Amino acid sequence: MESVGWAAEAVAGLGGCALVLGYVLDLVPALSDKAVRAIDAWRRLRDEWRRLRDERRRK
Repeated sequence: MESVGWAAEAVAGLGGCALVLGYVLDLVPALSDKAVRAIDAWRRLRDEWRRLRDERRRK
């Protein structure tokens, strides 16, 4: 039963971090814009890695 307590605490902690991060990004619009650009760049990079991986598998 102790693991249930740790799991609940971990979920609550992650939720709290998400709330704080959302609050900070709402307060600082420039930071929010940078975060959006960073997420978009990460997604493009991830998509490119997947495309290259798929090309290598086809060969």
